[in-house]
Amino acid sequence: MELHGLPETFWLVTKPSPVSELGDVCFPCTVGELMLRTLGGLQADDIVGVYADENQAKEAAKRSLDETAVTPTDALAVEVLVPMLVVPTTNSLAKRALAQAAVEAVRNAVARAEQVGFEHRLKEKVTIGSGPVKLHEVMVLVG
Repeated sequence: MELHGLPETFWLVTKPSPVSELGDVCFPCTVGELMLRTLGGLQADDIVGVYADENQAKEAAKRSLDETAVTPTDALAVEVLVPMLVVPTTNSLAKRALAQAAVEAVRNAVARAEQVGFEHRLKEKVTIGSGPVKLHEVMVLVG
């Protein structure tokens, strides 16, 4: 396809989602790529603008990102993985005791999170190995 008077590559700015970043909504594009995006579901309403100048596109995208309102129906799920290494301090510690120490470490982390007001999916249980382990008598150790 020949383009007359148009740059081969232009800047496309699309509407952001509540978690979009600049690179998600402002990117270089060609006519062919734009056509593929429309086949993939991009609608005219999803496009904030098409720009020849990168700086103008980024400014428009930043304004669009700043104007994204969050409503009570918006939600953001974040899963935080906390790697723990539980190492025995003696040679006589049984594997079961080591596993119990790992569960206790997770209990303490969960209790601390609850103490400062965080909600989490570990409420009342922790999964260790092949199944869930119920959290009882949660002890808070703050170090």
